[in-house]
Amino acid sequence: MNLALRLAEVGRLFPDHEALVFHDQRTPYATLNYWVNRFANGLKKLGLAPGERVLIALENCPEFVVSFYSVIGAGGVAVPIDPLYTIHEVAVIVRDASPALVICNSANISIFTELASELPIPRGFIVTNVAKTIPNAYSYEELLVSPPADDPARPRERDDVAEILYTPGNTGKPKGVMLTYGNLYSNAFTFARLCRLTSQDRTLLVAPAYHSAAQTCVLHASLITGATVVIHEKWPGARAVLQTIQDEKITFFFGPPTMYVLLLEEPQAENFDLSSWKIAFCGGAHLPVQVFHAFEKKFGLQITEGYGLTETSPVVCCNPVFGIKKPGSVGPPIPGVEVKIVDYEDQPLPTGQVGEIVVRGPNIMKGYFNQKEETQKVLRNGWLHTGDLGYIDKDGYVFIVGRKKNVIIRGGLNIDPREVEEVLYQHPQVFDAVVIGVPDPVMGEEVTALVTPRGHERLDPAEIQAFCAQRLAPYKVPRKIQCIEDLPKTTSGKLLKKEVKRMLEHMHRVGGGG
Repeated sequence: MNLALRLAEVGRLFPDHEALVFHDQRTPYATLNYWVNRFANGLKKLGLAPGERVLIALENCPEFVVSFYSVIGAGGVAVPIDPLYTIHEVAVIVRDASPALVICNSANISIFTELASELPIPRGFIVTNVAKTIPNAYSYEELLVSPPADDPARPRERDDVAEILYTPGNTGKPKGVMLTYGNLYSNAFTFARLCRLTSQDRTLLVAPAYHSAAQTCVLHASLITGATVVIHEKWPGARAVLQTIQDEKITFFFGPPTMYVLLLEEPQAENFDLSSWKIAFCGGAHLPVQVFHAFEKKFGLQITEGYGLTETSPVVCCNPVFGIKKPGSVGPPIPGVEVKIVDYEDQPLPTGQVGEIVVRGPNIMKGYFNQKEETQKVLRNGWLHTGDLGYIDKDGYVFIVGRKKNVIIRGGLNIDPREVEEVLYQHPQVFDAVVIGVPDPVMGEEVTALVTPRGHERLDPAEIQAFCAQRLAPYKVPRKIQCIEDLPKTTSGKLLKKEVKRMLEHMHRVGGGG
């Protein structure tokens, strides 16, 4: 079984049941399957061969769902990315993934047509929501009307790659995580069982589906059980989310801690009927204990916190959805997945002792695309080395205490500081730069930078932010930039990271530099 085959099966079991709700559009499973089949056959008609990669640059929408399931149904490899990426970010991924085809929207097609002049995209482009004809591109609607609607989904080998998701590395270059048909299906199936999802559930997709957490925990887990997915393109504001939960009788909501903080801050929350809401699931970043308790007090619902990585499809651990939760913990490993804590020599550590979290199970990635050395570095001795630090208590609950790897988590989205620093170094007036995440009550961490000028140049933080915004997705742009004469370093030139962090946290508290 794989996701595409299961969707076809659910379509036969619940043909008239709502699969997707998007604005005023309500799509039953029979129609969704019809669209997926036609689109998949359209992809094959364009010459898409099994194993070829298809880059999908779409926001949350029915077209994303159809594109993803059509690509894997046709035997291709889906490569979803943030549709707001700049041409500089997209170019890195296109060079690495070498996609045969791109599916995008009318807002970002110009990026791909510009790149195609240097980087070949042999099967061309498919564009959604297009109002006029674009040279060398097909409209999304064209592929839905021309081919036959027979079901192209076939059984696939468990170890065949179905998806590549790009995640921040520690080198300034993102890594393509190869997830197999077996990875995706096993993780979605296990998560759906833990949440006891059925065809009667109604889930809300607000977090981006081009990231693994929302993709598995909302989209895939819902569609393999016949549940209804109500879709927002992006976070529409706390009041709009509560309105949707009330009007659509939502039973399951997933989001990073930031979304729960924003819901807590909504002053009109008590005016909504949220009686349908049964599960509030949280992942992507650490959930503060005070947010857990404040949310339970205000909404009468305990947040279920889990833990995972893109490399693990992503769910590794999960507090009991219907059992005893331990605030501050990410819960025990999910069924079929093993977790242990090891020291720097990969030796297991006793209960309660902090070390690196390592994982094995059917959810572990096949490896990093085109990065054999990086793959061997993290997949050692039969275990995935997460780079996260934690411990396991006597009841088997896992606690995360820090990270070995240098990643900023802002609003549940991972950011590689090196990537931001590389952009800052491109600025003609910047001589030196360092980027770090500092604590933020809403976003969890905020991207903050210290920069030194070249010569006696005067740096304008706002102008540097504008420079970054042309080269980075909005969430990666430093919110605060402090210009200083010298970065704190040792006599040998090594950066004093603790001193940098202290300076940036102080700057963030006093609100300077931006």
